[in-house]
Amino acid sequence: MHEALLELHEILSDWCEAARRTGQALERLRSQHLTRVTVEEIWATNAGPKRKKVLGIPLKPGYIEWAQRDIDAVMSPMVPLTQRWSVTKRRQAARRSLRSLMRIYCADLLDGFEAAVEARSNWVKDHRDKIDRALKQGIGADQLDLMIQETADTTSQLDTVRENLKRLIQERYPMGSPDGQAG
Repeated sequence: MHEALLELHEILSDWCEAARRTGQALERLRSQHLTRVTVEEIWATNAGPKRKKVLGIPLKPGYIEWAQRDIDAVMSPMVPLTQRWSVTKRRQAARRSLRSLMRIYCADLLDGFEAAVEARSNWVKDHRDKIDRALKQGIGADQLDLMIQETADTTSQLDTVRENLKRLIQERYPMGSPDGQAG
């Protein structure tokens, strides 16, 4: 469980960093007042596929899907090959997943984690095309403000869950003090 929690923490850290970069890029969009004219200027100086790199927006298609596969692999890993042959052992192994353990030992953390991941995933899926359009055509100030607020909210949810997970790991699996005594 310790290794799975550490891996989950690192996946969340990656998501938090990507979410922060997206928020920063949206702030740059706002600071550059991307109207149709300034978008055309960016396009003239930064051709084609590099447009997302101009503002550093990490919303590549597939990123969220890839990250969710990583989370699923940690939360509910594949049953070992030796246990797949027996239906009983396969079901037993499936029940011993990190998700099951978290449901018992830290249900609030699991609920917060699932809500934060779902909110961020939905935000990215809903806004990929909008950001592409903004980079091509500009975006209204109100719509941009709403996107910035929503990304800040989902980033905050991820950060909160990551910190709660970190606290759980530190409480349950202390590293110990230099004199060898647990801490």
